[in-house]
Amino acid sequence: MRKEELTFEAVDDLVSANKMGKLSSTAPSMSFAPSQIGPLIELAFESNTGRHGPLLTSAWLDPLVQRDLRSALAGTQNVWLDRLRYRGFLRTVFSPERPKDDEIRTNFLMAVRVSAEAMGFPVPTAQFLTAAVRELESNIHEHSAFSTSGVLAFQARASSFEFVAADSGRGVLATLREAPEFQSLTDHGRALHAALHEGVSRYGKAANRGNGFRDLFRGLADLNANLRFRSGDHALTISGPRPELKMARLDQKAHFQGFLASAHCHLLRASGAIH
Repeated sequence: MRKEELTFEAVDDLVSANKMGKLSSTAPSMSFAPSQIGPLIELAFESNTGRHGPLLTSAWLDPLVQRDLRSALAGTQNVWLDRLRYRGFLRTVFSPERPKDDEIRTNFLMAVRVSAEAMGFPVPTAQFLTAAVRELESNIHEHSAFSTSGVLAFQARASSFEFVAADSGRGVLATLREAPEFQSLTDHGRALHAALHEGVSRYGKAANRGNGFRDLFRGLADLNANLRFRSGDHALTISGPRPELKMARLDQKAHFQGFLASAHCHLLRASGAIH
């Protein structure tokens, strides 16, 4: 059987086929190896129940790659780190207001920072990546209306770092439409694009909120990054060195319930080449 990498494009195809009822009736002609966590987490959120979706254990996935992570995602664990603490996830069922929960959350974020530093990222960059994960967690609690469905995940490898935040909440369009100035929005793609702009949130622009994604783009200025955002029936992607919102591409996809933000970052050499 032929094996290929599980990319976001492959996830799009698998999800679409599953929604049309074609996946289960077709014998796999290949298997996809989910070595990157962004596509894996998005696939796990297909038809999920707040824990994991049916495609996480699909015969279309290679049975060995990321087996430990996939097993943990399919289980009852709310926090998981691999033996080296270079991969892990945290479900957003913990409240920072409770001391015991805050300790669990802090230990997870510490693993995020330490793993990024271990893979060659400068201390300020590792601190930024950790802050980005923390901000995405805050967004899930504040905006999703279904925070217990959320997952934060990371993976650190030589000169690269991935982080993902996803939830099965109400999604960006419904959230933005709470503000009177955005009630005319009816398109998931336009809502997704708008939500990434500075000062845009369900509180309205006058509230001076919604600056988390501005900080995200600023923090990625010295990195090469592939970004993917999903909500409703659209995906927004940005790729390349020093990613900016003006580089964004919007594409219509199968419906995604909730919101997903995925970033795969690489260090840049002084010359601008990628490690």
